[in-house]
Amino acid sequence: MLFHTHVLLGIVFFLVFGKLLGGGSSVVFFLLVLLGSIFPDIDERRSKMNRYSGFIGLIIAFFFKHRGIFHSLIFAGVVSLILGYFWQANYAYGFLLGYVAHLVGDGITRMGIKPFYPFSKFKVRGPLKVGGFVEGLILLMLGIGIVVYFI
Repeated sequence: MLFHTHVLLGIVFFLVFGKLLGGGSSVVFFLLVLLGSIFPDIDERRSKMNRYSGFIGLIIAFFFKHRGIFHSLIFAGVVSLILGYFWQANYAYGFLLGYVAHLVGDGITRMGIKPFYPFSKFKVRGPLKVGGFVEGLILLMLGIGIVVYFI
């Protein structure tokens, strides 16, 4: 999926699951959900996340293939555990929530993801073409859903 779809999917996950994970209306929690929803694409040289991260993004894209370790539930869990250890646990939940939203989005594309990489080659994939017409419809529906939520 593309950047804007990941962001809106992260917002929807925040609205649906945020209070359950202790985020409530916390701005920091919300921002961490947004960060988590775009972070996995740091391994894609042309992504906004990679470009926003500067030199670190270039290094990551050089050493890691796209939709490899950064698109794994294992990696998401490890990063969230580290965040939870050094920061508040509910903030780690926020980052993890956004990360899972990203993986769900990419998991329904033709390219798919390997959720248990590097321990398994099992792949989850769906019928959507990244940036295709159906993704555009999903983006529109997510946007409308968010607006309706606040009406």
